[in-house]
Amino acid sequence: MSTTTSALPREPGAAPEAISGAVKAGKPSKAAGIMAAVAALAVAAGAGWYVAHRGVEATDDAQIDAEVVSVPARAAGVVVKVLFAENQAVKAGDVLAELDADPARARLAQAEASLSAARASADAADADERIAETNARSNKSVAEASLHGAASSATASKQQIAEGEAQVASTTATLEQATLERDRASKLVETGALAQAQLDQLQASVDVARASLEQAKARLAALRATTTQAWSRVEEANAKVQQASNVDAFIAQARARARVAHAQVETAQAARDLAALELSYTRIVAPQEGTVSKKTLSVGQMVSAGQAVGVLVPARQVWVTGNFKETQLAHMHVGQPARVSIDAYPGVTVHGEIESFSAATGARFSLLPPDNATGNFTKVVQRVPVRIHVHDAPPDVVLRPGMSVELVVDTSK
Repeated sequence: MSTTTSALPREPGAAPEAISGAVKAGKPSKAAGIMAAVAALAVAAGAGWYVAHRGVEATDDAQIDAEVVSVPARAAGVVVKVLFAENQAVKAGDVLAELDADPARARLAQAEASLSAARASADAADADERIAETNARSNKSVAEASLHGAASSATASKQQIAEGEAQVASTTATLEQATLERDRASKLVETGALAQAQLDQLQASVDVARASLEQAKARLAALRATTTQAWSRVEEANAKVQQASNVDAFIAQARARARVAHAQVETAQAARDLAALELSYTRIVAPQEGTVSKKTLSVGQMVSAGQAVGVLVPARQVWVTGNFKETQLAHMHVGQPARVSIDAYPGVTVHGEIESFSAATGARFSLLPPDNATGNFTKVVQRVPVRIHVHDAPPDVVLRPGMSVELVVDTSK
């Protein structure tokens, strides 16, 4: 129980020494109360700090990231126009620069001419295919008809030969009969039993029969020659039939030539499309919306295919990369909330969430990754990049890649 000086009674006539002793007796009790209050405040502050920071992981090794795109020239040529300025905002498809297009136009015209020639050749090959099919089928029909005609002629000639042989035999018999009658008449004329006129008549009959026999023999010889020619024509017609019988092979050959011609059309078409692409590549365009910086070309400059003409930073497609110590990752997982404080905008806090973790530490992705199996080893706490998706950045806050931020992740959720 403590007593303050204001509470001490001061009676009349009391000695000053007694009052001074009472004051000195109350000083220790007041100091103890102050110390107790300070200790209570410290405990409360510590408890508050612990509650506020329990399950929280923070790092100031963090920055804004984005897909920084190097815009290349897709064809070689001389720059004739530059249509953008340094740090200019562009939209997808905006023309940034133009190259000299005359060589590309000439190559395109050449490719189009080759394509026209290939198409004409293909049309001719299609016509040849139709003609070849028609000719092959008609030639086969003609050859078969010729074979039938020649065979019929040969058969008729054979019959005519038989008829001619019969006629020769008949005229031979007639000649023999006329000769016998003439000989008998000649003997009768010698004896005076028959007149000379009758003998002359019989001699004329012999001459007529002999002439008929010669005529029959000549006709038979002609028929035999004709038959030989007829069988020769049969053999020739048969050979033509055999030659024309492979109609499918002739048609397949013509169709194959047509397919080759159409394949050449496709090749020419591809060459024409490639030339058209090369012509379009003389216009260097922005691949997406964003801001173009680091301009590296001017009018009159010669650029090569693949050479970068600028760097495009996409509009508002950014995230935060926080490099946390490996000892901070035990309770972190995808989806946990995060707070981002941007150095360039004091007092501005942007919220987000963990999107993904790097597959390896930052050191493993360096140009010369550490090899702990060589030399002396000193253990160093490694850092792992953690990607944070930002979803509520204010419209007036411009997040530029490379800006420093402070990142806090709530691992209790």
